[in-house]
Amino acid sequence: MLSYINFQVIPYLTNDQLFSLVVLISAFVAFLMGRVRYDFVALGALLALVISGIVPISKTFDGFSHPAVITVASVLVLSHAIGKTGITYHLSKRLGYFSNSPSMLVFTLAGLVAFFSAFMNDVGALALVMPIAIQLCQRYDIPPAKVLMPMAFASLLGGTITVIGTPPNLIVANYRESIGLAQFNMFDFTPTGLIISVIGLLYLSLIGWRLIPNRRSESAQTKFTTDNYLLEAKVEHGNKVADKTVAILEEISENSVKVVVIIRGARRIIAPSSEEIIRSNDTLLLEGQPEELKQLELLTGMNLTRSIANKDIPHDKLEVLEVVINPGSRMDNRTLSELQFREKYGLNVIGVARHGENIRKRFSRIQLKVGDVLLVQGHADELPETLRYLGCFPLAERDISLKASYRLLPTILIFLGSIVLVATQTLPPQISFPLAVFLLVIFKLLPIRDVYRSQEGPLLMLLGCFITVGFALQQTGVTEILANKLVGVIGDLPDVMILGIIILITMIITDVINSSATAVIMCPIAYGISQQLGHNPDAYLMGVAIASSCTFNTPIGHHSNTLVMGPAGYQFGDYWRVGLILDILILITVTPALLWVWPLS
Repeated sequence: MLSYINFQVIPYLTNDQLFSLVVLISAFVAFLMGRVRYDFVALGALLALVISGIVPISKTFDGFSHPAVITVASVLVLSHAIGKTGITYHLSKRLGYFSNSPSMLVFTLAGLVAFFSAFMNDVGALALVMPIAIQLCQRYDIPPAKVLMPMAFASLLGGTITVIGTPPNLIVANYRESIGLAQFNMFDFTPTGLIISVIGLLYLSLIGWRLIPNRRSESAQTKFTTDNYLLEAKVEHGNKVADKTVAILEEISENSVKVVVIIRGARRIIAPSSEEIIRSNDTLLLEGQPEELKQLELLTGMNLTRSIANKDIPHDKLEVLEVVINPGSRMDNRTLSELQFREKYGLNVIGVARHGENIRKRFSRIQLKVGDVLLVQGHADELPETLRYLGCFPLAERDISLKASYRLLPTILIFLGSIVLVATQTLPPQISFPLAVFLLVIFKLLPIRDVYRSQEGPLLMLLGCFITVGFALQQTGVTEILANKLVGVIGDLPDVMILGIIILITMIITDVINSSATAVIMCPIAYGISQQLGHNPDAYLMGVAIASSCTFNTPIGHHSNTLVMGPAGYQFGDYWRVGLILDILILITVTPALLWVWPLS
């Protein structure tokens, strides 16, 4: 399309370069605003470059065959398989018994998460240890808010230890191969990754947790901090609260439960007055903590709405669980009615909690988000598998789903075998890890359906699209122009400061856009700067990989940060209180470490 423009719009920039810059800046703004999900921002950027003619139509989806995409997809499956063995749960449970002080508990649990995330998906490692962390916090009377954020940050730190620890590492490793050098090996990231992980864990366990505000619930019975639940209760004919005022109903609970909405046929009475009369067949939306609502149910005889899907289940087979919606869940950005939650899955949502918002809708109309906490009722035998399929996990100890299984030893052996093949350079990651997945399925250690259920579609879409966008920025010379401009500004500074500035810029970008997108953008820029200065590019590329994982300052920077926000009751500003100092520590630590491990000459 740009070929039809016969004049140069801006001097010193070709039209292809100008349009590519506009697409890059637009994508950056869209990432920052967050109104469109990051995978569709990446798709839009790719399509814009294809329609303009910068990316040939035949190469539109070449990014999806990139080794990084294949490796990430395989690691997601392997993470899921390891999680199903129960090893992470039982290790964290046993070690957790020796950690009865906040500092020791943070160090132990965050250290385990960091170790697991070196070989697993970051969010998967965090999600597997979270339930036992919440239980231990309850046992030792420690606010979960003091522990969960350090664990989330540790999942990011641990990902810097190996090439498969996080997608940015794989992107950087494959970029190195694309410029004519050998791909980074499995443990090439380990020296610098271990250094910042140890520094980060010491900071989080000794100082970081103390900077987190105490967000615990006032109720001693609450297992974790959340806002009040909103529950539906049907006033049956003849119930003792029928024809009584709202004030009388609230007085029964000693004003600990509030009537926030009365639904009477097609009429909705929002924030009813204390003198409003409650009628038979009204549906009340009640706000309060679970134990307070349960007490009101016992005192009034009102019943929580039970679905047709589970009304015939024997009472002793019904189970109620508090669960959190995981990043990548099938429930994210969908309503219960769209999911056909009751009819299709046989589950009944009887409570919803979302930190920072007051929900005033019927449950079926609430658009669910990552981090929402739900009170779910269903068949005890089917609940664990259904929750895994939907992308939720319970915020409580669950022996039924966390027992060590017969799959443990063979699964671990196959996974270790794939790591050895990569570490010895016998096979590249994009072959070794799919081979491990194949063996798990063939030996019936992992159901085929779990291979597909464990995938994170948005992440793979982002990688596949933005890798092609990154190639286009290189082909048009945009990354070279940006590198030239940076060299003109910082080229006369000492080498350690130049490397530190590249790391700092990457840290700033990754806090507002996706970490994988940051790595795609910054790799060619960092490489261009190293070439102009005559430096070995390895230190620059390693710096980009590490800095891309330093998304500590916002809850939206990484899925791990989002995941703990609801269960711990964090506010947006809580993250930078801890994360800013951690960023500074990493910056002043990793810069000289990189120069030591990867000399510039």
